[in-house]
Amino acid sequence: MTTAMTESTTAPSVRAAGPTLRALAWVTWRQHRTAFIGLTAVFVFCGLLLLQNGLKMHTDFRRLGLADCLPGHQDPACPAGIDAFHHDQDLVTRLTAAFFTLPVLFGMFLGAPLTAREFESGTYRFAFTQGVGRTRWLATKISLVVAFTLVSACGFAAVVIWWYGPLVAPRGRLAASSLTYEIYGTVFVGRALFALALGIFAGALVRRVVPAIAVTLTGWIAVFLVTFVSLRSHFLTPLTAVDTMAPGNNPWVIAEQWTAPGGRVLSHAEAFTLQSKSAAAGHTQDLRTYLAQQGYSYRAAYFPESRFWTFQTIETSGLVVLSLMLLTATVWLVRRRAA
Repeated sequence: MTTAMTESTTAPSVRAAGPTLRALAWVTWRQHRTAFIGLTAVFVFCGLLLLQNGLKMHTDFRRLGLADCLPGHQDPACPAGIDAFHHDQDLVTRLTAAFFTLPVLFGMFLGAPLTAREFESGTYRFAFTQGVGRTRWLATKISLVVAFTLVSACGFAAVVIWWYGPLVAPRGRLAASSLTYEIYGTVFVGRALFALALGIFAGALVRRVVPAIAVTLTGWIAVFLVTFVSLRSHFLTPLTAVDTMAPGNNPWVIAEQWTAPGGRVLSHAEAFTLQSKSAAAGHTQDLRTYLAQQGYSYRAAYFPESRFWTFQTIETSGLVVLSLMLLTATVWLVRRRAA
């Protein structure tokens, strides 16, 4: 008996093992499989639409010989070819406008319910007592949905880059009022990650699914508008063109100014009238040079197309930093408020 008691008191204690990563991944899949499947279906459908349109557009571009119609390489047959290609270009514009909001879907249908549904239904109390800390529980779920978002957004962005390829030279990607910038490149991926992080944070903050979805949609649109309208033009220092058009292919002109011979700045209406009269007099190609000879001065602040990837890198970096801040705040909120 003495021996048995000794063995009993000296035997190492055995702690119940917590859920494995695989088990947590399985639970995350079970809880959010509808969103995973639904988002995958949406992006596959949109990708196939781009594939179908892209094959036709690539074929038309080659058949019409539009590679010889780039600025500085004008061919006599270009006007007819460009007219025949208008239908493809119009479709590109419509598809771009339809797809630039796709990133917010990750926040609305995957990020917002991630924690809000647990808090709303009260199941977070059960989750926190299953041998896994709330930080590990949350970090695992966030890691899985982030991985899914990045893979989906990168795959779609790659299809867009192929799809838009023939139009990079003739239309550019940086020009003002163009939404191509939003879906072409890393900014699309950054916006998807930001939407997801915003949705997760909103869910942890308001603890209700529907209000969290509304907060996510509103916040994403607000950040997009502020960036599109105000912030982006301040990322870099613009170049200046004087008495000539901004050089290069499809530059992004952010400001223009006409000055009269006496130094007075012309209004938009006056500048429009002046250009219309000069064009009617036959000075369309040399309009700015002609008006400079009459004493008028023209200045334009612009960004060349060659800065496209610099803009993309700056904006994507900002979105990634915002996303990391939101996810860190989410972990802090859950640890503090779920006690």
